[in-house]
Amino acid sequence: MLEAFTDPMLKVQALITIIQEYGYDPDLRSVVNNSGAYANVRQNALVLIGTIVPDITFTSSTDAENLKDQLSYIFDAENYCITDRKIFLYFNDLQTAIQTVISENGYGLPELVTYETKVSLPAALIAQKLYQSGEYDDDIVLRNNANIKHPLFMPLTLEVLSGISDGN
Repeated sequence: MLEAFTDPMLKVQALITIIQEYGYDPDLRSVVNNSGAYANVRQNALVLIGTIVPDITFTSSTDAENLKDQLSYIFDAENYCITDRKIFLYFNDLQTAIQTVISENGYGLPELVTYETKVSLPAALIAQKLYQSGEYDDDIVLRNNANIKHPLFMPLTLEVLSGISDGN
């Protein structure tokens, strides 16, 4: 199944969905079904996530921090249910390694900020205003895709990257 995804972040999100389907409740931040088979699926998914995370290229420090928090909640919930000391220590070490990789890969990247306009503007014009370059219009559109009807008429409130410069 994961071979269908080329983007490592999509692979991780697919595995997180599997973890949720097998007993982890993200609203409660806890495991609600800890049967042996369900725990096995969740733990194997976490191990797979550990092999994929180093390949993720983050576009913002906010994206990295959000994934780090999400995985931290999952690991904490899973560790709470583990009764075998060796498995507990393994997952503790895995969580630490994943958190370190995400922190290192997200360090120094721009943060996400909210950008507001009084009138609807094209994505390319917003990119030009913010970054002195129209090349980030695709990023603005992708980041706000759920709220966009057409890239020429962007919503009045958007999530954008801060601190990007064209190098001039």
